[in-house]
Amino acid sequence: MIGGVFIVLVAVWMYQATSKAKKKNAVLWVAIGCITFFIVQFLMIRFNVYLVEALTTADNNPEFAGESFVATQGRSEQSYSGGVFGVFLFFLIELVPPLMGVVGAGLVRTLFVLKDKFTIGNLFGGIKEMFSDIADSFRTSE
Repeated sequence: MIGGVFIVLVAVWMYQATSKAKKKNAVLWVAIGCITFFIVQFLMIRFNVYLVEALTTADNNPEFAGESFVATQGRSEQSYSGGVFGVFLFFLIELVPPLMGVVGAGLVRTLFVLKDKFTIGNLFGGIKEMFSDIADSFRTSE
């Protein structure tokens, strides 16, 4: 659900960048940005799956030989869902994949569409203008 909201915003953000750069094939660049978003998000989700499997394998497999088993001995599965670690794990699993997708689309936007040099300001530039344009579209002219 969160990724769906982000992909719509990425599409608008990429379209505004192609309009600003006066590119002829704006829809192609929007598609490239959205595909980059999906690829990066997919890779981050796969990383999260491996992370969660690694955390739960140490608890559920008593024959697991390694220091991490000794360090996590006595923990239950519920210990990963509470406290500071649970908040960090929630953030990592739910919010980081779409945010990293936005960063990937921002790299495409900055380096290939706008052909600016890579800085944090250029990477996330245009987001404020995008939200102000969206807010302005809801105002009536009456």
